[in-house]
Amino acid sequence: RQARDVIAAIRAIDASLVLLGLAGSPLLGWAQASGLRTAAEAFADRAYTPQGTLVSRREKGAVLHDPHEVAARMLRLATEGVVTAIDGSTVRIEADSVCVHGDSPGAVEMARAVRALFERSGVTVRSFVADGVPQ
Repeated sequence: RQARDVIAAIRAIDASLVLLGLAGSPLLGWAQASGLRTAAEAFADRAYTPQGTLVSRREKGAVLHDPHEVAARMLRLATEGVVTAIDGSTVRIEADSVCVHGDSPGAVEMARAVRALFERSGVTVRSFVADGVPQ
């Protein structure tokens, strides 16, 4: 119900807006089916399960703190489309956007590390709003 209400609200206010949602979430498919543009978001500072869902914050290792580790994970996501899950397996995540939670300690340093590694590695950082989102 909540997803349906969010989709309806966006369509009512401005259907040209991009709905940003968790990669792999059914919300994105429902929004696309209703005609909205979407962007799938991956979380840089969170661990993933082997199924591609976020590890509960209640579990040890769910929140990542090392900026260099996070940057390397996001570079692999950007270049290969995969991350290492909490159990060490490789999981595919199809994402258009990378999120660093601003309320996490060291968030600014983490975001800078991700961007710097992207730039050194030739990964282009761009706006999905200005440049459009692949559907």
